[in-house]
Amino acid sequence: MTPEGPRSLLEQVVGAVVGGAAEVEWVEPGDGWTAHVRLHGAGGRLSHVLTSPEVQEARFDVPPCSVVIVTTTDEDEVLEALAKLARAALEYSRGGGQVERARGVFGTRPVLVLRTEDGEWRIGKRSASIPYQRL
Repeated sequence: MTPEGPRSLLEQVVGAVVGGAAEVEWVEPGDGWTAHVRLHGAGGRLSHVLTSPEVQEARFDVPPCSVVIVTTTDEDEVLEALAKLARAALEYSRGGGQVERARGVFGTRPVLVLRTEDGEWRIGKRSASIPYQRL
């Protein structure tokens, strides 16, 4: 995959998944990232989707958390991961999801729970449970 590959794949996914459902803002990617898009929802919620050749990530502002999917450089695998992350980011930007409290060794912590067509996402500050379809 060329260095421009992940950016073009993210553009393709954002067009197909997000369309006009949220305001899309392309942001200068930080070190290690090929592309970064910010989704602005009607209620002021922000989410982000970032891509690099082998790491795909979605970030959420409240609570501050993120989820990462590690891929190979295979375009189909990257497209699938980006589409899942974009659906989760869009659901959050639209006002979906809720924050639950999860118990841990050192007390409780906030966990963002989102439901998409892929299933239930549970995203915390340092851990995440994401839906996978078994083959």
